[in-house]
Amino acid sequence: MKLLFTNFTREPEDSNYMVDARASHNGVSIRAQINARKMSFFQWEVVALCTLINMLDGYDVLVMSFAAASVAADWQLDPTRLGLLLSAGLVGMAVGSVVLGSLADKMGRKRLVHICLVIVTLGMLASSYSQTQQQLLILRFFTGLGIGGMLATLTTLVSEYASDNRRGICMGVLQSGYPLGALLGGVIAAGLIQSTGWQSLFLFGGAISAILLPVVIFRLPESLDFLSQSDEPEAVEAREKIFRRLDLSVPPTHKFVQTVGGALGWKNCFSPSEVRRNTLLLWLCYLTLMFSFYFVVSWTPKLLVDAGLSMSQGISAGAILQAGGLLGALIMGALGSRFATNKLSAWFFIFSVIFILIYGWSNANLALLMVLSGAMGFFLIGAMIGLYTIAPALYDSSSRVTGVGLAIGVGRLGAIAAPFAGGLMLEAQMGVGYIYAAFAVPLIFAALAVRSISLPGSLK
Repeated sequence: MKLLFTNFTREPEDSNYMVDARASHNGVSIRAQINARKMSFFQWEVVALCTLINMLDGYDVLVMSFAAASVAADWQLDPTRLGLLLSAGLVGMAVGSVVLGSLADKMGRKRLVHICLVIVTLGMLASSYSQTQQQLLILRFFTGLGIGGMLATLTTLVSEYASDNRRGICMGVLQSGYPLGALLGGVIAAGLIQSTGWQSLFLFGGAISAILLPVVIFRLPESLDFLSQSDEPEAVEAREKIFRRLDLSVPPTHKFVQTVGGALGWKNCFSPSEVRRNTLLLWLCYLTLMFSFYFVVSWTPKLLVDAGLSMSQGISAGAILQAGGLLGALIMGALGSRFATNKLSAWFFIFSVIFILIYGWSNANLALLMVLSGAMGFFLIGAMIGLYTIAPALYDSSSRVTGVGLAIGVGRLGAIAAPFAGGLMLEAQMGVGYIYAAFAVPLIFAALAVRSISLPGSLK
């Protein structure tokens, strides 16, 4: 624990976001120019658009949790089969993060976001017409493919457009989209599920995704870092437009140079040895965090209903958890600009352990349970923001989405296992306190792992 206390504040080092593609004009790099000025309206617009898209992730995951009790009642599902249904979308997300996410380093960040949005729209709309558990399971997997591919890409895109001293808050704003979307899902679920049935929740999500698609097509720019890898006429023209919007003093004919060379793709995530070490530590963090987080968000509303609360009260607890997460995302983003990101994240992991244990063993009244739900969300999602801030900074621009996607994909394995494992434990009649403890303790290893990651200077 001593390590968590030492050298907590940022060291006064020069910014060294080591993986950005750089170009210089009169000795001034692109990254240096971006860092030397306030973030423009254009940069914040990128952050805002990505945040709106990220809301779909929170809405999609949590709407299944909110609908779980109704779906189980309609189709007479036992906890194990319900756990499989809860995990189906997460399996798709894991595959999408690894397979589709890596395509963004080849075809571009913007194009992949478009493809993923189409997948999400079709998956959600079709889910609203599911007639059997098997149909919904397949469609949840399909929707998850799109969500998984988008998340790694959005994280990378925001990181590339943010200035070094605003990267933490930008990532906090981006990832606040998840709890905000989940909170929206809770409000909508509480209002619709009793009157129109659980199918309407997926129909609403598909409609929102369809509305977002043309907005993203016309307003979301391509990554400057991705465009810097090519001197084809189309790439040069696109860079010139972005330079004008950023007011950068780089001529469109300037030859770009990568700061870190090497082969494209996943191999860059394991070489040299320091990058490999960081990759493995990052994987451990994501795996344990998502294992704990997705148990909490998937089963807490259902367990509260089983304990005697009404369905609306169970849904409200899930919504408050996400509201706490929204606050945690913003606070973590703000603090990340002042303190070392890995050490700050370690503390969020430790407090997550404490509040999950208290919640699991608590026999408190409804009001205190709601407070504890908010506290769990605050620290769990705050820790997640720390990881999303760290991950893009560890990789070269030629393999950045691949690296982030692999980390998220590994994390999704924990997310997949969590609802199913929770169902098995409940079916085995384990005590609720012991179940919550089983999902809390792994976060201690996440705290130690994130503290050990070697960060570039801009995050220290």
